[in-house]
Amino acid sequence: MAKVVILSNTDGYYALAKKSLNSLRKDNILKDEGAAYLVTEGCLWDCYWEQLLEGSEVVIIEWMGVTLETPYLQGALDYLKKRDIAFKMHAGSEAEGNASNIFKADDHVLTAKYSVYGGIENFKNLWLWLLQRFCALELEYNQPQQMLWNGIYHPNADKVYTSLEEYQEKFCNPNYPTIGLIFYRNEWLLDNLAYQKALVEECSKQKVNIIAVFSHGVKNPEMGAPGLEEAVNKYFIKDGKTIIDALINTIKFSLTASASLDLSVLKNLNVPLLQAYTLMRSTEEWRENIQGMSAVEVAISITMPEFDGALHSVPVAGKYRDEDNIIYYVPMAERIERLVSKASKWAALRHKANKDKKIAIIFHNYPPTNSNIGTALGMDSPESVRLLLSVLKREGYVIDHIPENSKCFMEEVIACATNDRRFMTDKQIKGALGKVGLEEYKKLFDNLPKDVREKMTEAWGEPLGNVFNYDEKLLIPGLANGNVIITVQPPRGFGEECGKIYHDPVAPPTHHYLAFYYWIREIWRADAVIHVGTHGSVEWLPGKAAGLSKGCYPDICIGDLPNLYHYIVTVIGEGIQAKRRSAACLVDYLTPPMSTSGLYDNMAELESLLDEYLDFKDNEQDKLGDTAELIRKKAAECNLNNDIKEDNDFDGYVSKLHNYLTDIKNMQIRVGLHILGEPPTGKNLLEYLLAMSRLENGSVPSLAKVLAEHYGFDYYTLLENSAQKIPELGLTYGKLADKIRNESLDILKTLAEVDFSIEYIPELLQKKNYSVMSDDLKDRFSTVCRYICSNLVPNLAKTIDELNNTLRGLKGEFIEPSVAGAPTNGRADVLPTGRNFYGVDPQTLPTKVAWEVGKARADGVIEAYIADEGKYPETIGMVMGSDMRTHGVSFAQFLYLLGIRPIWQKGSGRVLGLEAMSIAELKRPRIDATARITGMMRDSMPCVVTLLDKAVKLAASLDESDEINYISKHLKEDIEYLEQQGIVKEEAAKQAVHRIFGCPPGGYGAGVAYLLEEKNWEKIDDLAQVYVRWGAHVYGDGENGAYMPDLFKRRLSRIDATVMGIDNREINLLSADDFNSYHGGLIAGVRSCSGKMPRTYCADSTDQSHVVVRTIEEEVKRVFRGEIMNPKFINGMKEHGYKGAADMGNYVAHCYQWDATSDVMDDWMYEDLAVKYALDPEIRQWMEEVNPWALHRIAEVLLEAEQRQMWNAKSKTKKELQKLLLDIEGEIEERAD
Repeated sequence: MAKVVILSNTDGYYALAKKSLNSLRKDNILKDEGAAYLVTEGCLWDCYWEQLLEGSEVVIIEWMGVTLETPYLQGALDYLKKRDIAFKMHAGSEAEGNASNIFKADDHVLTAKYSVYGGIENFKNLWLWLLQRFCALELEYNQPQQMLWNGIYHPNADKVYTSLEEYQEKFCNPNYPTIGLIFYRNEWLLDNLAYQKALVEECSKQKVNIIAVFSHGVKNPEMGAPGLEEAVNKYFIKDGKTIIDALINTIKFSLTASASLDLSVLKNLNVPLLQAYTLMRSTEEWRENIQGMSAVEVAISITMPEFDGALHSVPVAGKYRDEDNIIYYVPMAERIERLVSKASKWAALRHKANKDKKIAIIFHNYPPTNSNIGTALGMDSPESVRLLLSVLKREGYVIDHIPENSKCFMEEVIACATNDRRFMTDKQIKGALGKVGLEEYKKLFDNLPKDVREKMTEAWGEPLGNVFNYDEKLLIPGLANGNVIITVQPPRGFGEECGKIYHDPVAPPTHHYLAFYYWIREIWRADAVIHVGTHGSVEWLPGKAAGLSKGCYPDICIGDLPNLYHYIVTVIGEGIQAKRRSAACLVDYLTPPMSTSGLYDNMAELESLLDEYLDFKDNEQDKLGDTAELIRKKAAECNLNNDIKEDNDFDGYVSKLHNYLTDIKNMQIRVGLHILGEPPTGKNLLEYLLAMSRLENGSVPSLAKVLAEHYGFDYYTLLENSAQKIPELGLTYGKLADKIRNESLDILKTLAEVDFSIEYIPELLQKKNYSVMSDDLKDRFSTVCRYICSNLVPNLAKTIDELNNTLRGLKGEFIEPSVAGAPTNGRADVLPTGRNFYGVDPQTLPTKVAWEVGKARADGVIEAYIADEGKYPETIGMVMGSDMRTHGVSFAQFLYLLGIRPIWQKGSGRVLGLEAMSIAELKRPRIDATARITGMMRDSMPCVVTLLDKAVKLAASLDESDEINYISKHLKEDIEYLEQQGIVKEEAAKQAVHRIFGCPPGGYGAGVAYLLEEKNWEKIDDLAQVYVRWGAHVYGDGENGAYMPDLFKRRLSRIDATVMGIDNREINLLSADDFNSYHGGLIAGVRSCSGKMPRTYCADSTDQSHVVVRTIEEEVKRVFRGEIMNPKFINGMKEHGYKGAADMGNYVAHCYQWDATSDVMDDWMYEDLAVKYALDPEIRQWMEEVNPWALHRIAEVLLEAEQRQMWNAKSKTKKELQKLLLDIEGEIEERAD
């Protein structure tokens, strides 16, 4: 039995311990006195480990982690303490990460020095010293000797260089760009340098200098160890100037979060930081695995480096183990070639003159028609690009002309070849921006992996295929403007052959799609590409989730091009997907202008009548009858009769109407679009500030809630009881809420008049007569005012950085990382925009805060269902995305429905495990839950997917009756059903517990949006068929996407209610088609598989302290009344010409799509859309001028709804729409001529 045992879960520490022990044995200094063991992920402490430690006298446990709170360490700790064995356990620098027995202070220091100094010789002496000190063996040993803390490695050098000048003189060519590389010091200590050697050699081939630096990580003064910061400053900066042009990092985790580097070091270095991955699996395993990287790898190699502002690149080495379980890396030559090429292109941007740079600006275009060029959530993309062209021209880029305005700009774009072949002319075909013939295309195609070529040929025929093939040339749409091209991303391909929507969710992109990016990259030879707005399709093409291969379509398309991507700051998950799968450097942009909805037209008149009724009730009751009749009539004109029923209590009816209107009146709506780099000013600035101060921002109070408290009320009490009178104020609760909003706006106007001076705030307290506030309220009022003046206003002014940082990206500079989220939803800390946002550590989800919000959502849905049905729902269906913005609220909701609670680790906040809540604590049965996860969640949250699956299995395993555990109840029923289908019991039990379903491996989306857009459906069963084909893939612990359509349909057939979450008002369920495709598709699936409409709910946690549950139909009508038909919204869209009209057209399409899946639109809603959006003379004239294609789309969609009998249109309206469609088609054809 070994006297000294070293245990570690880190490959590096274990390797040093094992190699040094082997060396001592080889030299016959030791025999079996020592033993070293690697503890692999997921290991539990059990009798196996106890047997290994039997007879040990001293144990060293070196652990990568933060605390000792893991099952393995706790088991080891108990074992060692009980046996009074000398031990030292180290799992972090804090006290909770350390434990020991018998070790004295000097012992701790000496052990740390041997370990931190590192190297085989130090570890040999560590073994000898431990045996001498604790086991009374007479052995000679040396004191710890410092090894190099950092240095420059070169495979052709006979030494490690610690002098930059000496290294440059020997190995650097002053005419070449220079790339820096940082890697682990332990890799140098262990001579594990194969991939570094390959990188250096590839740089030489590509005529690039490389400075490959190993370094210790965090500075440790006690050990005399400098940190990574010293190495960066020593080897990458000379005479105060950065000497590298790009930096490659292979160190895992976050450099900045780990304190190895301060972010200021990277900002000072000011070069692109490319993250390359040393895999935790073999190259063969990576190649065969469609996910590419494991959950742990996603966390430490993908997620955490994003906190540093890293740009994703490629894997560079596979991990292997020798006979002693010691790792070594094998370089991946092709991926290393791609990495060096990518780094070189980023580096070239720093040296090439702007006048010589060629930039491709890509508009997204979905659906791929002329009505929607420049798809970009919340952004006026045409005007943004027009301004970008102006800025580029100012900076010396060759731009032939700047369009006078966005209308002229889009006329130029659409006069050229576009994706809309319905209106393509011979002139446009002949004058296409580019053409790719067979000979050129085969230079790309013939070099693709064999399996890719086969899939392409099977899907689209032999090159060049038929899509966009004109006279054996594939057309490239767009126009050239000097050295800049403005082009349009090609269609994904599902519209070309609708059968693919039904049968092939992972169909490859078309030959045309690949040729488009090939032309930009290799024929036109762009220096960089800019994708404009949220979001496009390249990052959603089939392939690995992360760590892409040469067979992944995003990698094929983007190649080595520097890719700048403008992304709205609110939409985190999709932005992260663009970072990870298209190697994008995000430059985030501000959300569109927001305002409170207010009331208009009939709703404003109805509110006046309601207020009159409440006044007459106190003073002139003889007028109540007449007013009541007017209220009934006006409510009918507002189409509220089906939404708010009048019963025998007319006063109660008045209160319900008043509350409904107050809710609409105070909801946040969009009132325009954001223009890239334009800070809000004037009235827009005040509205932004009002929206951002409406809710708490961390510890900063809500202005509205502070003022409500000043008047002695809770803010939501006012909104939810708006008809109630306050006699002492002579106001209703609703009018006091109005007063608070007006006062808030008046406060902001007053602050604006003094240039938002903090010094004015005490005077403001006096001037606004708030001096009577309590001291606590004064402090809170002052806090929020200071936050507005010192944080919100300056950060909104920095919106110009959206353009500035685009320019900096094109110069090969570092774009600062930042958090992301909804700034009007309590996350104003995401400002300023113009930065490269990151996500969250999935291992921390759901957070404790999210847990409470998720519980409130789940309780609200259960209560709503009981109110509707008089019983508990047995099964609830949910759609889950990455949930980064809410830190896991929907995950928490799912867990709480099951009655399962996360267990969080102290300190790190990571979720360690799960525990079942008691029924006594739940006070209800465990609800069965089925989740349809997105491809994005599968990719970015693999550990959460596993967690949710384990939660289902835990709930199903509990010994509880069917009355209180619907999961186990349904499990038994499903096992019986599956056995009847001929499946053996063991397999039936395994299948029956599946509750997590998603996209096929390598695929994305729900398919329903494509089907609706292509009009290729007849009945609800068609929509359900596509939803099942795209979503019936099982995920979870050990499950990686097996296709189980029958099981998915059975789960859908059992769903009683569906629930979707809303957490902000910058995006709503009608602003994009994804919401309906996923959640509307779920509803369609349930309708088809069960034969009935489920209850459908929307859990609104836009204010996390106040969750509200509505039905989906109620939410659609709320958005319809509050935003879509609101003159504020319409006028705001009109200010943005082409793009405003495009977004209005999308709203109409999304209303129709929701109705197709979920039956949420009444006839009056379609009628209002037709009358206002299509037939209103003023809007029609405006649309005909700025975007007749959008008007064509609106008329077409409305007539399709009528044709499918979803809308019983008035005869006059139908005829006018038909005439409009013909007229617009004629106008469009005339334009083309």
